[in-house]
Amino acid sequence: MRKVFVVVSFLMITVGSLWSQVRYGVNAGEGVQIDYSNPKVFEVADIKFTGLNVLDERALISFAGIKVGDRIGIPGRQVSEAIKKLWNQGIIADVQFWLTKTEGDRAFIEVKITERPRILNYSVEGVGSGQISELKDQLGVVGKVASAPLIKNSELVIRKYFIEKGFLNVTVQTEQNSDSLLSDGVNLKFIVDRKAKVKINKIDFKGNDSFDNSRLKKAMRNTKEKPRFWLVNRLFEQVFNTRPNTIGAYLDSTYEVSNKDFKEFINDNVKLNFLKGSKFIEAKYREDKNALVAFYNSKGYRDAEIVSDEVTKVSEDFIDLNIEVDEGTQYYIRNIDWVGNFKYTDEYLTEKLGINKGDIYNKQKIDQRTQFDNESGDDIMSLYQDDGYLFFQLDVVEVRAENDSIDLEMRMYEGEQATIKRIILKGNDRTSDHVVLREIRTLPGQKYSRRDLIRTIRELGQLGYFDPEQINPQPIPNIQDGTVDIIFNLVEKSSDQIQLSGGFGGPFGFVGTVGLSLNNFSIRNIGNWDKWRPYPSGDGQKLSVQVQSNGRRFRNLSFVFSEPWLGGRKPNNFTVSVNRTVNRSIDFFNNNEVLGFLKATGFSIGLGRRLTWPDDYFQIQNSIRYQFYEVSNFGNTLGFSSGRSNSLTFNTTISRSNIDQPTYPSYGSQFTLAINATPPWSVISPDNYGPEISESERYKKVEYHKWMLDYSMFIPLNDKFVINARAHLGFIGTYSKRTDSGPFERFLLGGNGLNGANNFIIGQDIIALRGYEDNVIDPVDPETGFRGGIIYNKFTAELRYPVSKQPTSTIYLLAFGEAGNTWIDFSEYSPRNLFRSAGVGARVFLPAFGLLGIDWAYGFDQDDSLTPAVVGGSQVHFTIGQQIR
Repeated sequence: MRKVFVVVSFLMITVGSLWSQVRYGVNAGEGVQIDYSNPKVFEVADIKFTGLNVLDERALISFAGIKVGDRIGIPGRQVSEAIKKLWNQGIIADVQFWLTKTEGDRAFIEVKITERPRILNYSVEGVGSGQISELKDQLGVVGKVASAPLIKNSELVIRKYFIEKGFLNVTVQTEQNSDSLLSDGVNLKFIVDRKAKVKINKIDFKGNDSFDNSRLKKAMRNTKEKPRFWLVNRLFEQVFNTRPNTIGAYLDSTYEVSNKDFKEFINDNVKLNFLKGSKFIEAKYREDKNALVAFYNSKGYRDAEIVSDEVTKVSEDFIDLNIEVDEGTQYYIRNIDWVGNFKYTDEYLTEKLGINKGDIYNKQKIDQRTQFDNESGDDIMSLYQDDGYLFFQLDVVEVRAENDSIDLEMRMYEGEQATIKRIILKGNDRTSDHVVLREIRTLPGQKYSRRDLIRTIRELGQLGYFDPEQINPQPIPNIQDGTVDIIFNLVEKSSDQIQLSGGFGGPFGFVGTVGLSLNNFSIRNIGNWDKWRPYPSGDGQKLSVQVQSNGRRFRNLSFVFSEPWLGGRKPNNFTVSVNRTVNRSIDFFNNNEVLGFLKATGFSIGLGRRLTWPDDYFQIQNSIRYQFYEVSNFGNTLGFSSGRSNSLTFNTTISRSNIDQPTYPSYGSQFTLAINATPPWSVISPDNYGPEISESERYKKVEYHKWMLDYSMFIPLNDKFVINARAHLGFIGTYSKRTDSGPFERFLLGGNGLNGANNFIIGQDIIALRGYEDNVIDPVDPETGFRGGIIYNKFTAELRYPVSKQPTSTIYLLAFGEAGNTWIDFSEYSPRNLFRSAGVGARVFLPAFGLLGIDWAYGFDQDDSLTPAVVGGSQVHFTIGQQIR
C-alpha cells in the first residue's frame, strides 16, 4: 500500500511540474535555445504584445509588471508571475511568452495574447417582458468580456431578483453562442426556470404566553400562511348547516375544530391571507420579525426578542416557519418628570403627551407623541417648532426600572426662538421667483414654524409647476445669531397641455378638436425674448384656447385667461372668458343649404380671493356671465324654434380644498358650493311671464337659480391604496309660479360626462354616470317637453392604486361603484331611487395632454319609461381631463 502511495505521489508531482512549465514557462523562438536547467538573467530589450483586438498594450504591460530595461531570469519567477497576473484579469483566454531573439544578455520578448470574446448581446428566456426590462437595468453586460466570473455574477443577479419575488427554487443557466459576423463576440442566453413560488404552509410560535398565534400572525403583515380549507368547510357548516364538497373537505375529518379556531380563521385568513397571499419573501420576513418585536414593545414588553427562528422545508413548494420568542416582563409607566421646560408647565406637557401614570409602557407611542412621527403634528416637538423653537431638543430617558415599573425623565433643551433670515430658491429656472415666494408662508423676519413649512410644501405642489414628490425644503440653522435659512430645492415639470383629437359626433359626423393650455403664462414678458421658453412664461398666469369644428355644421371657440394674483400683492384670482358656438342644420342634398341654426355667444368675468375664516383653506369666487342665444328654425332646443334669448347670471362659489396634490391626491378633502342666479325677471316684470305668453317671449330673458354641492374625500388605506368618496347634489328653481324652470342648465346623466363630440349640448349640465350610455338618463317634462331633470343626486366610491407617480407620467388604477339619477320634479326626488353601476378603470396623466382615462363599467338598472330606454349593461368609457362630477 505504501509503494502505491509513493508512486501516485511521484506521478502527481511530475504531471504538476510539466503542466507548470507549459502553463507558466517561456517558449523559444526560431534559432533561440533556452536551458531550463540553467536559467540565465537577461535585460529586457523589447517586449511587445500581439493578437490584440480591443485590449490596450500599455495596460497589459502594466498588468504584467515587466518593462524594457528590467533584468529577469529566463526561465524564472518573474515570467511565471507575469503570466499569472495577466491571467487573473479575467479578460484573456490564452497567454504565451516567447523569447524571439537574444543579443548577448539582451532579450527580445513577444507575448502572444488570445482575448476572451466580448458580449455583443444577450437575452433572457422564461420570464415576462416587464421582468426582462427590470433585469436589463441590473445586468448591463453588453460590451464586457464574457468571463466566467461575469457570467456567474449575472446568474446570481437574476436569481436574487426572483428570490426577492418568492421564487426560492429558481434556476438560471447560460448559453454562449459565437456571433456569425464578429469572431471576437458572443451572444449570451440566460435561461430562467422560475418554478413555483415557495409558500408558507404554517407559522408556529413558541414561548408566546400572553398572545395567541393568531394575534402574532396579524402583526406580521406581509408574511402569511396558506388558508386552511378545513376551516373553510367549518365556515360552511356553521352558516349553512351542511358539509361542502370542496377540495379541502377530506381534511376536515382529521381536525377537531373549536370556536377559537373558527374565529382565528376569520381574523387570520379571510381578512388577510386572501388579500396578502402566502408566498415567502425573505426581505419581507425580516421586516415582519422586526414588526413582531415592535408589537410586543407596543404592549409593554420592552425586553421582548426573537430567540430563534427556523425555516423548515415541507416540499418543493411549501415551508414551515417556527419562531420562538422570549416575551420578558410587561412594564408600566410609574412616573413622568419634565426637566428643562420654561415655556410650558409640566401639567400642560403631560396633557399634550397623552400618556399618564399607570399606562402600559409603549416606546412607539412615546416616540410618536414626542417626535415628528405623528402625522397630525400634535406632538411635543411640533408644539415647540411651530412656535419658532427650531433648536428644541427632547430626550426621553428611562431613569429607573423596578419590577414592572419604569420612571421616565423628559430632558429638553428649548433654546431660543429662531427667526427666518433668508429664503433661497433652487431649481425654478422657468418660474419667476415672485411666483414661488408669494406661495411661501415662511418669510424672512417671521418666526420659524414647522406647520407653515408643511403648508408651503402643499401650496407649491398645488401650483402644478413642480414635482410635488421632490419639493424638499432644507432649514439651515445659524445657532450663533438665532436665525435660520430655508433652501427650497424644486424640480420643475411641464404643466402645459396640447389637445389634438378627433371623433364622430353623432349627427355632426367627424369633429376635430385643437386646444392649447398654457398654465405658466406671462403677459409682461411678451416683449422680453429671454423669457420665451418657448412662449412668454414664468408669472403663473393661465391662458387656454380651444377650437372644435367639422366644417360648416358645427363650430366652437373658447378663450380663457386667468391671473391668480391680480395686482401682485394678494391672491385675488381674476378670470375672463369668451365663447362662441354655432350649430347649423344643413340640407346636404340641396347645395348644402342652411335650414336653421343655433348660435350662442358668451362672456364672463370673475374675481376670487382666499378666506381666513373658518380657516385659510377656504376660497370664494364671484363672477358675472352673459350668454346670448339666437335660434332660427332649430327645433325645440331652447323651448322655441326661432327667436333670441338672453342669460345674465351671477355666480358665487365657496370652496375648500386641503388635498396634498392635484394629480394624485392621497389625503384631504374638497368641498364646493356654487350658486348661479339670474335676476328675478318674473318678479320685476310679471306681465312678461305666464302660460299665456308665447315661449319666444317668455324665454327672451332666462330666469332660474341653480345650486350645486360637491364633496370629495381622500382616505389613505396604506402607502399605496387610497379611497376617494364623492357626493354630488344639484337643483334648479324659479322665483315665481308664473314661469317654469325652462330648458336651460338642466341635468343629463350617463356616460363619460364629456360635453364634446357626442353631444354638443348647449346650456345643459352633463353629469357622468359610468355603466350607461351618454346622456341616456334625461327625463322629459310632460308639460313643457323639455329634456333633463331639475334635480340630481350622485354618489361615487373609488379605490385607487398608483402604478407610477412620476411627474412625466402619473398612472393609477381604480375600481369603483357609483349611483345617480335626475328628476323633473322635487316631489319625485328620492336618494334611494338611483341607477347603480360598478367597474374598473385606469388614469394616465401626461403633462402635455392632461389626464386621460378609460373605464369599463356595468350598469345594474334599467328604466323603460325613458326614451330611449335606460338599459345599463357593459359599457366602455373614455375620459379627458379631471372631472368634478
